[in-house]
Amino acid sequence: MNRKDFLRWLGIGGAGLAAGTGIAGITSGKKEDPLCRTGSSVPGQTSSTPNPSIRLPGSIGGNSYGSMIHPPMFADAASLSRMELNTTIPQAPSGPKFRSEVNIIEMPLTVAHNTVVDAWTFDGVVPGKVIRARLGQEMELTFRNHSNHPHSVHFHGTHDPGQDGWEPIAPGAERIYKITAGPIGFHPYHCHVPPLASHMSKGLYGGFIVDPPGGRPPALEFMLILAGWDLNETGRNDIYAWNGIAGYYDRFPIKVPVGKKVRLYIANMTEHDPIASFHLHSQTFDVYRTGTKLVPDEHTDVITLGQTERAIVEFTLTKRGRYMFHPHQTHMADRGAMGWIVAV
Repeated sequence: MNRKDFLRWLGIGGAGLAAGTGIAGITSGKKEDPLCRTGSSVPGQTSSTPNPSIRLPGSIGGNSYGSMIHPPMFADAASLSRMELNTTIPQAPSGPKFRSEVNIIEMPLTVAHNTVVDAWTFDGVVPGKVIRARLGQEMELTFRNHSNHPHSVHFHGTHDPGQDGWEPIAPGAERIYKITAGPIGFHPYHCHVPPLASHMSKGLYGGFIVDPPGGRPPALEFMLILAGWDLNETGRNDIYAWNGIAGYYDRFPIKVPVGKKVRLYIANMTEHDPIASFHLHSQTFDVYRTGTKLVPDEHTDVITLGQTERAIVEFTLTKRGRYMFHPHQTHMADRGAMGWIVAV
């Protein structure tokens, strides 16, 4: 992608970077309120044009199996891997130290079909980029606030309390955080400026992986972060998404070869919902709670996660077919958080 194309993705001429790790798409002219759109409705609201097949923001009439919410019509199977920001996990950098950066950018994002939110993002994507390190590796992270509101970045895990990231960083300011990676596992990072629920539910969260010495056994690795979108700032989520885009993995499944080990880094970053779960159909998996141990905590087909809880799960699909996954909170699955893993 050349500079001209990159600027077009970022918003020149009405284009906007859409939600999800790296998906880009176009919004037309004036941004409409997704809850007040003609022909759409949410519980407790009346549509100006009755249409019983369109019940929620993101609907396009009719259902796919298990989900009433559809991804943007411009999305395709490669959307989440564009612009080198994707849900396939990167390798940790070499050497004892490395530098990284995150930039706060407030911008409109398309999070479902015909549904746009005023999001707060790390580097223009939701979730923020995956950051990976080895145990004991020193990370120097430059944080820049390019927005009109105070923000910060707080990492879960063990580190110097002076680097904890709860202090607000003023608009236009920056700060350098120095963190020694640990313990091993999967740890979220997010903004920690009050009101915390508002900052996180607008998109300010991401994943931080810390590898054990020597790494984990080879596997196909993917990140799945569950979160909700409160479209009208009512303190209640209207739609739900894995990696930012409601309904994406329903239309575009994760494809894996038969017989290859799969490792999923799963986190619950929803606000306004006390718990969520991950259930995989037709297959059980090893569970590594938070990933801080190298032996499984249990073997099951469903895990329950409180807010900001996470787990690493591993499995191997031995037969070709479609394996559904979703939260077992059915309203979440119905509203965009149902997807598929396809073994080929």
